[in-house]
Amino acid sequence: MLRLLFRSILFLYRVIVYVIAAKIWNRFTLAANGVKIGDHWTINGFISIECLPGSSIVISQGFRANSGSFFNNIGRQQKTSLICREGGRLSIGDNVGISASTIVCHERITIGSNVRFGGNCVVYDTDFHSLKAVERTAIPEVKTNIGKSEVIIGDNVFIGGHCTILKGSVIGDNSIIGAGAVVRGSKIPANQIWGGNPAVFIKEVRNE
Repeated sequence: MLRLLFRSILFLYRVIVYVIAAKIWNRFTLAANGVKIGDHWTINGFISIECLPGSSIVISQGFRANSGSFFNNIGRQQKTSLICREGGRLSIGDNVGISASTIVCHERITIGSNVRFGGNCVVYDTDFHSLKAVERTAIPEVKTNIGKSEVIIGDNVFIGGHCTILKGSVIGDNSIIGAGAVVRGSKIPANQIWGGNPAVFIKEVRNE
């Protein structure tokens, strides 16, 4: 009986925190960061957004995100994060679903409609640091020669859990990226399955 009572109290607490408080927080953080978002969006848990002045995040309708462990207990419990630095442009199409993943945009990232991200994925359009040791180890660090290149993810793409999508990558419509893959600047055609590190072609997708 005590165990049942304790579990009931814990469940009620989690509902109040993760559902009611999260809805208030998510609406505030979207507005505070100037995010333009379409209708019918759902964010479960507390999302993390950082959209600096001079950057923009535009999300079309039907966006769905799971953030944290309460709604996404699949072995990766971190928040979903959308980070856009100065001058960055992050565009997300209709009916995109994302779970416990992070998108970091320093230049431009374009995500099409009906895209699905598995848990613990990351998308980066930047190297974050210079490839020259003398620049990245300098104090202060030299950040004038950091590589950046647009990332484009087409419509109906499925990106499996724990994938890393690096700068310059282009993923064609209807393609699938296998779990744990690292896509590093590859131009992946439509209707293909790629996987591995680095990601390589596996087979064609049959959309029948």
